[in-house]
Amino acid sequence: MDKKSIYILLVFLFSFGLYSQTNVLDYKTKNKSNEVERTYLLDLLRANLTKEFKQEFVFVVEHFKLSGDFAWFRGTAKRKDGKEIELAEDLPYDCCHVEALYKRVNGKWQIAESAAFSTDVWWDGIQLRYPKAAKEIFQE
Repeated sequence: MDKKSIYILLVFLFSFGLYSQTNVLDYKTKNKSNEVERTYLLDLLRANLTKEFKQEFVFVVEHFKLSGDFAWFRGTAKRKDGKEIELAEDLPYDCCHVEALYKRVNGKWQIAESAAFSTDVWWDGIQLRYPKAAKEIFQE
């Protein structure tokens, strides 16, 4: 193989590698470019928790990545008023972690699966349930 052919092959392979990479956005920290979408996604989750637990929450975001039509959130919930979170004593809870998988359907975000204060690893196998979600959104 001559040098020109090797060069063309390398350019092709390099270009293919660039286009095949998954574009992952990190929403852990709010900034000008993600502020609107990030706030919208967190408000969706906040509304679910408020409805379920009858308390208003704020989040400490530990992990929040988005790629394509999926986003994965993991964080800690705190009460907005600063008081201790009140949980039913008759159910087992592990306070105060929250996880959510979001899916964009017809251009609109919705929560595909979520749980708060669970005592198990409910998200185990989530990539199998949502094979179109980029594995990179779940990685640290």
